[in-house]
Amino acid sequence: MQLFDQNIIVNKDHLDFNNHVNNLIYMQWALDISRAHWLAEVTEEIDLQYFWMVRSHHVEYKKQAFLGDEITVKTYVEGYRGPFSDRIVKICNANELLVEVKSNWCLIERETQKLKRVPEEIQALFK
Repeated sequence: MQLFDQNIIVNKDHLDFNNHVNNLIYMQWALDISRAHWLAEVTEEIDLQYFWMVRSHHVEYKKQAFLGDEITVKTYVEGYRGPFSDRIVKICNANELLVEVKSNWCLIERETQKLKRVPEEIQALFK
């Protein structure tokens, strides 16, 4: 499993009316790190040939984050089945898990706009 992570400091724009991180912000962080991980590993040629679309998200909220908290967002690809891939995102404050997102993605070939079995070349980049 190849782990990719990013750090975020919670600011006022991340907060909801209860003064903790808004649930939609957690989802945006999950999407952002997924894209960043993809871009960090693939060539420009691969990025121009394929893109990912979300099929589903399962989100489990465990604890809250507040203004000024130092958050680490971690992700890895859990596996592949044909054109589908499962990605795990863990959002932590120190080593305490706040939110876990399990997303199922499908690979799309840009030229045809159709599902594409995940090539071994791409699978190898995220092992």
